[in-house]
Amino acid sequence: MSAVKIFEMEYEPDFEKNLNRLVKKKKFSSLPGQIRKLEKSFERGEFEGDRMTHRDFPTPHDVYKLRLPNPDTNVGKSNGYRVIYTVVTEFKLVVFLTIYYKKEMENVSDEYVKGLIDGYFPN
Repeated sequence: MSAVKIFEMEYEPDFEKNLNRLVKKKKFSSLPGQIRKLEKSFERGEFEGDRMTHRDFPTPHDVYKLRLPNPDTNVGKSNGYRVIYTVVTEFKLVVFLTIYYKKEMENVSDEYVKGLIDGYFPN
């Protein structure tokens, strides 16, 4: 018997582009499996990560930054991946906004995250 699916998943093009680049160019073959595990948790409404606060750009949706280890390099969470996603509870929707490798990019700016949200949810 499978778990009840509460939330649907969607993917911002930036997330898909970065995921494909990390898998193909960096050869991080375990990453798709890690994303599938996240999807299963999110489908059940089990959200992980730190809720990002946006004083500069309020958003009606909860935005999270999740630290994932990189088992392909055995460096743990501190130098692994960052997944930024948003939860739109009224539509039972999780949107994966972006993913990046911590060793390539220290952080993403609030403006960048706001741009992804605004691009995905145009007024």
